[in-house]
Amino acid sequence: MLSFYFRKLFVGGLSWETTEKELREHFSKYGDIESINVKTDPNTGRSRGFAFIVFSLGEAVDKVIEAGDHVINGKKVDPKKAKARHGKIFVGGLKPELSDDDIKKFFGTFGNIIEVEMPFDKQKNQRKGFCFITFDQEAVVTDLLKTPKQNINGHEVDVKKATPKPDSMMRGGMRGGMRGRGGMRGRGRGWGHGWNQGGYGGYNQGGYGGYGGYGEY
Repeated sequence: MLSFYFRKLFVGGLSWETTEKELREHFSKYGDIESINVKTDPNTGRSRGFAFIVFSLGEAVDKVIEAGDHVINGKKVDPKKAKARHGKIFVGGLKPELSDDDIKKFFGTFGNIIEVEMPFDKQKNQRKGFCFITFDQEAVVTDLLKTPKQNINGHEVDVKKATPKPDSMMRGGMRGGMRGRGGMRGRGRGWGHGWNQGGYGGYNQGGYGGYGGYGEY
């Protein structure tokens, strides 16, 4: 999975007229191209101004970056290394007997953990019976979901993919400041915290139709 992203290039700032043909002509001199995906608006079919290119070898991506400026159809484009998407799981059924370290150590064997959220019950003065774990690779989550019941030190826990609720995404900004200080939202994190990190500055908003980050394909 990692090697796939090492071979993947994001190209932003494309003119609306740029097609796969022009991209292949320009970037094929840096290495053999496995696939090209020009992102388009599903309603109009018009280019959204960015594309993904997957090379046969990762060194081709480095050559593109090191080459400096790139101009296609008379417009300077912005190539960057694509990043792997993060993956987040919900772990339920946690017993008080399991320490935070037990949980982190267990799931750390599946992949690199970049964040662990352990909600705390202040009234009971103990950790709540669930947590959220974010991995640096979405593939780790896919593998974990193949076995939704995991056993940590003799205690069975439930593993599910953490996904934001539709109403949370729509009203998150309004609700974030109204939810008090308990739980995850109380820390200003919300359901989407830590997801799709590392956008492209201006490309992450506006001109690219809400495209969140550049790890998706």
